[in-house]
Amino acid sequence: MGRLIYLIGASGVGKDSLLQAARRAHPEWLVAHRYLTRESGVDEDCVALSDAEFTVRRELGLMCLDWQAHGLSYGVGVEVSVWLKSGATVLLNGSRRALPRARERFGEALVPVVITASSEVLHRRLVERGRESAEEIEGRLARHRAVERELLASFSGLVRIDNGGSLDDSLAALTALIQGRCSSAG
Repeated sequence: MGRLIYLIGASGVGKDSLLQAARRAHPEWLVAHRYLTRESGVDEDCVALSDAEFTVRRELGLMCLDWQAHGLSYGVGVEVSVWLKSGATVLLNGSRRALPRARERFGEALVPVVITASSEVLHRRLVERGRESAEEIEGRLARHRAVERELLASFSGLVRIDNGGSLDDSLAALTALIQGRCSSAG
């Protein structure tokens, strides 16, 4: 069985940038895309679907995990399960709120990793991204703080990688984690 490196963290913390860097540096790792009911950004590994398309795929059993966040539907296709069964290391931009369901679904194959950055860095990145209004950004930051408290209270021992500085440093930390976890899991 492979490992699912399940990256979680606040919107704007740089999960997609880290995934893109990992894809370039480690082609042997598979970066899973998500199905999403909004247009995908340039750096995201997402397939945009209408609400109706998303519902059909979920009802057909083509999602191995799905969740709602920010008024949108997110899903992960069943190909991830196939990749894990083949022994692959799979990376995914996951959901903090879907972590309990992901643990139920993937069990020991799941390696949750919290990607962090300071509130100042998150705020700057969200503004630069240009998807949300100032009010929506403040709402996202407030939800981030609440979910972080919830994660700390509910799940002990989650690995954290600070992505507030150099992307190369974050990639090095992720690489060390994956190589250590996956080689010892074999």
